[in-house]
Amino acid sequence: MLKSSLSIAVLFCITALSVNAKLELNPLFASNSVLQRNTPINIWGKSSSGAKVMINFADSQKEVTANRDGEWQVSFPQMQAGGPYRITAKSDGKSVLSDNIMIGDVWVCTGQSNMYWGMSKILDSKNEIKKAANPNLRLFTVKRHAADAPVDSVVGTWLPASPYTVGNFSAVGYFFGETLQQETKLPIGLIMSTVGGTLANNWTSLEVLRDNPDSSTYFERYDREKAAYPAAKAEYEIKVKTDPKTPKPRPPERRQPGGYYNGMIAPLHSFPVAGIIWYQGESDSWKHWHYDRFLHDMIADWRKQWDAPDMPFLIVQLAGFSGKKGVNENYPEVREIQRQIASEPNNGLAVTIDVGEADDIHPRNKRPVGERLAQTALAQVYGRDIPYQGPHPVSVERSGKEVIITLNSGAKKTIDKNGGTLEGFEVAGEDEVFHPASASLDGETITVSSSSVSSPVAVRYAWDGFPPTDLVNDAGLPASPFKESIQ
Repeated sequence: MLKSSLSIAVLFCITALSVNAKLELNPLFASNSVLQRNTPINIWGKSSSGAKVMINFADSQKEVTANRDGEWQVSFPQMQAGGPYRITAKSDGKSVLSDNIMIGDVWVCTGQSNMYWGMSKILDSKNEIKKAANPNLRLFTVKRHAADAPVDSVVGTWLPASPYTVGNFSAVGYFFGETLQQETKLPIGLIMSTVGGTLANNWTSLEVLRDNPDSSTYFERYDREKAAYPAAKAEYEIKVKTDPKTPKPRPPERRQPGGYYNGMIAPLHSFPVAGIIWYQGESDSWKHWHYDRFLHDMIADWRKQWDAPDMPFLIVQLAGFSGKKGVNENYPEVREIQRQIASEPNNGLAVTIDVGEADDIHPRNKRPVGERLAQTALAQVYGRDIPYQGPHPVSVERSGKEVIITLNSGAKKTIDKNGGTLEGFEVAGEDEVFHPASASLDGETITVSSSSVSSPVAVRYAWDGFPPTDLVNDAGLPASPFKESIQ
């Protein structure tokens, strides 16, 4: 009887293991996915420990044995753009199928709330959503997740762009992808990995952050908020019963250094991409003196982790805004950091100073933001000979009391939208105090002077939260705010 019971128990365990044995592809390889062209195609997933898994893809077949944790990965040769294709995984009588897969270019759309801002919240949203039907533009939204250590997978699914799928997707990302797809005719995949209110250090690996002494302030703040959160949450749950307007305490994860990197970027590193578009910096403006190193370090680390030293990284410069205390002083500093970093190899900048809203940190006119990012990508990444940046200084010299700025128009010519004296220029002398200055445009030269400064040593333009934006080119692209020392 004991022997019989033992046999039944063993049989039950074997049956249970068989029933619970899993076979799955990583969500990045789900139906409707886009895989990066012109690079080896690695496909991975999970199964039972030690199981043999047969993978079929694009008329090729490979077998692999899962490791003791049930993880497996195979690699197929690189392919040119095309499709649709299927991936089939088979193991122990089970099979998993992903179909309608395209080979093209994949871009990661990341940052804080202005990148998160969905299509349903923008100007003319109904019409924009109504015409958003493009089977060669595919969208993947990474579920928000902060983690203490890098995780190996994200939660999400691929969806072709349609009026039924774009409403909650990043508007900046969508307009970027729409323009890119229309211009290149390639299948385009967009991976949206965003969280509002985040800092650059939330998106940076702990290994890199620990090498930066400026990080200590942020680790300490996170530890304090994490320790205080349970009591704040308990107090809220009591008060909200009698006062529904009681403000809900913010979970500390948004202040966790490295948290969103671990949960939402690290699991993408094995998935090759064409590049990154980045819209962030508002939350870092309050300690902008830290931002230069944080952003530099983050970009370098992402390229290292993706094993792509030349990976394009395109930055949205902060839009015009003046609706909060400190913005007029802090935003220009962040914009200048973004401008300088964007001038480095394989980086780019979309200037949006002219499409902001004075009293709204989330401007609703997102189409030009995405389109300018796409113009930058088309010029810098895809080799198109098109205008993609506004007028920008190539030399700054002093002539007596005047400052002479020589411009590259970025197109055919530079234009003063108001047709008169340019606004938004300031000069400073040896005391480094800036004074409003008069400025006039003649061809590609701007002459700037101030009666308050007899010997200028620096000049700046559009140095305000919500500045005038008179300086543009004939392609309609605005000049970036800038600050330059005089040669």
